Amino acid sequence: MKGTYWFWAGGLAATEPAVDVSVAGKQVSVTARNLPAVTVNYYLMDVELLFSRNPFVQEVSGPFASIRPNATERVDLPAGQAKLAVPLPKDLLSRNVLVEVTAAGKTRSRPYYANAMEVRLLENYGQLQVTESLGGKALPKVYVKVYARLADGTVKFYKDGYTDHRGRFDYASLSTPERQPISRFAVLALSDERGALIREAAPPQQ
Repeated sequence: MKGTYWFWAGGLAATEPAVDVSVAGKQVSVTARNLPAVTVNYYLMDVELLFSRNPFVQEVSGPFASIRPNATERVDLPAGQAKLAVPLPKDLLSRNVLVEVTAAGKTRSRPYYANAMEVRLLENYGQLQVTESLGGKALPKVYVKVYARLADGTVKFYKDGYTDHRGRFDYASLSTPERQPISRFAVLALSDERGALIREAAPPQQ
């Protein structure tokens, strides 16, 4: 009897609908099982606002649950094909977007950050450098916002400012240091022309 139970439990699991999503480059990768189609929703994001609410959480979905998507499409899934690549809409390629996939009562979401820049962390020095994606030219005047997670688990705003003429920003030092040790930094680099990137960093080793 016990063996029969596990046989049917396994059979039911194999027929259960499942869906997942990832975003790489300019494509949405949908992985699905036992589903004929999924709905893909796109929501424009205010990256700075979302980062300020949850600086250490990269997956965002809650704030979008009650608003209408900026774009939506139904994607049919070919029989026997577990993965499908869906190009991002052309008019959203230069925007920061939450991509949400729904089907059979299941929802999965991932952010897409439009960016044309690279952020390199120099963790031993508590600095970052922002450069062009192509060519590597330093980017000055890129806005940087930093949050810190303290040793007791508290998350608080730490500092903000702009990259200098070398594209550098010191994210770790303060004129009045924190009393508690810092366990982690969350760093947002934001440019009106070149998009946004979020990085996490360990504190410099003393």
